[in-house]
Amino acid sequence: MEIFELAKKLGEAIAKDHRLVEFEEAKKNYENDVELQNALKEYEVQQQALQSEMLKEDKDGFTIDAINERINELYQMIVTNVSFLHLNQIQVEVNELMNEVNNTITCAITGEDPKTACTHNCATCHSQCH
Repeated sequence: MEIFELAKKLGEAIAKDHRLVEFEEAKKNYENDVELQNALKEYEVQQQALQSEMLKEDKDGFTIDAINERINELYQMIVTNVSFLHLNQIQVEVNELMNEVNNTITCAITGEDPKTACTHNCATCHSQCH
């Protein structure tokens, strides 16, 4: 079997992993969360408004403070949103899965496990080689 055929089969197997399935569901929930999407859009608009105000030669401190306050409110709404939190959490799990897959491939190619290979920096050492 050719390398690309194997890669395709690996990709199909990864796509069926529960973490990827859950990621796709979390992504849909994130995208369909109207409250979150509205907060994200307003956050971006407020960031642009703040940038515009900061570029003015005659800055209005009251306006800048009001915009900053709203940005902070929106930020808290966004980072505490259930859809946002779940997507971020499952993204970490997917990244860990992909790192493990890449480490496994690297180990198969080089014969060395990247997690235990000597980095010549004893602070990163996983064994007692010295």
